[in-house]
Amino acid sequence: MKKLVFSIVVLLAVIISFAQSKYDAKEAFNPQFYPYPGNDFRSASGEPGPKYWQNRADYTINCTLDADRHSVSSDEDITYTNNSPDNLKFLWLQLDQNIYKKDSRASATTTEAGGRWANGAFTQGYVIKSVSAEYNGKSYPAKYTISDTRMQVWLQEDLKSGGAKVKLSIQFEFQVPQYGTDRMGRLNTKNGWVY
Repeated sequence: MKKLVFSIVVLLAVIISFAQSKYDAKEAFNPQFYPYPGNDFRSASGEPGPKYWQNRADYTINCTLDADRHSVSSDEDITYTNNSPDNLKFLWLQLDQNIYKKDSRASATTTEAGGRWANGAFTQGYVIKSVSAEYNGKSYPAKYTISDTRMQVWLQEDLKSGGAKVKLSIQFEFQVPQYGTDRMGRLNTKNGWVY
């Protein structure tokens, strides 16, 4: 009986404390809840706004796997459409194969013994053979700079805003690492190499 009385007293104390709560629904759902009010490009919730834009890249990739050399060679065309409101002087490309280089940031931050980006052996990463651009009827070899897994490709003239297109043509090759990561690597099985 004492336990029942004690339980009822505790329950009443909890109910009374909630009944005296200083919860204010107006404060909890204040219209200033989002610290960023949004703009024409993004609403406060992150959804696209009335002037939202997105650039586009269309690819044609022709590649060959050389199983004797464990390498991939490729000719790739990228048609890049600038839908932004800005003219672009250069484009950025991602070079994920460069994580397998000995001096990559990925190899500096992950041990060879384990981890998502672990790599027991290193490759040269991407070997870029050529980069050219075609814009406004003119073709030219494009200047580029590679820093780790990023390649900045400079355009001879600005890629105009509002839908202008440039075509990049890139020839490259890379070694498929034996101890790769995620979707890249090769494994020697009793039935031969699996890539």
